[in-house]
Amino acid sequence: MNAYIVTFAFICMDYITGLCKAGATRSFSSKVMREGLWHKLALLMAMVVGYLVDFAQTLIDLGLKAPVGAAICVYICLMELVSAVENICAMNPDLVPERILALFGRDIERREKREP
Repeated sequence: MNAYIVTFAFICMDYITGLCKAGATRSFSSKVMREGLWHKLALLMAMVVGYLVDFAQTLIDLGLKAPVGAAICVYICLMELVSAVENICAMNPDLVPERILALFGRDIERREKREP
């Protein structure tokens, strides 16, 4: 259960850093926020599906050997971590060293310049 709580915290962290980025860059858009909330809802639904699959495995054999819920949580945490780092770098590019961004395979500064 702790994996789901941590994953939810990562989702919240990304959402909060996204709001801060929008405020700092004066790019707040209710449309973008609404789309982001739908994406977050989809992530929560994926977590529920993973939990249900793991629970069902205790009752019936679904033929899955790996813990599906944990795999989904790991993927979401990594995805949200990268997104939060991108948001933080957009607010202050000097705050996070380029080496950390390179670990995630991202070049935030170059990507930000391409976006309209």
